[in-house]
Amino acid sequence: MAEESKESTSDSSQSTEQERPKLPPVDFSAFIAELGTTAFAYLGGLQNPETNEVFLDLEMAKRTIDTIELLKEKTTGNLTVPESNLLDNTLYNLRMAYIRLVNNPPPPPTSETSESGSKTPPEKAKPESE
Repeated sequence: MAEESKESTSDSSQSTEQERPKLPPVDFSAFIAELGTTAFAYLGGLQNPETNEVFLDLEMAKRTIDTIELLKEKTTGNLTVPESNLLDNTLYNLRMAYIRLVNNPPPPPTSETSESGSKTPPEKAKPESE
């Protein structure tokens, strides 16, 4: 029975490998790019394809940016010039996007938004007669 379970496990892992493209090896630049993409998503940079809603979580965005900053501090002197440039540029871009959102938060979704995502024009308020 142990052999049967090993065979079924290897069969399922082979089918998973066939369905998914092979991932590139992880290096420092790829790791920073993944963290940057995650922070970008938390900053409203990605839209849910099913609901068309933009996901925004400033607290998690800040935490991810702080994590990248921690990596910058801990790797000082150990990075190549391209890795250091990628780290600096990623941090700069994420910080600017974060500050923009903190200073100018997007308006909350309203019931005036139609299913197509376009806003219906607001009705004009009628002046009250005195």
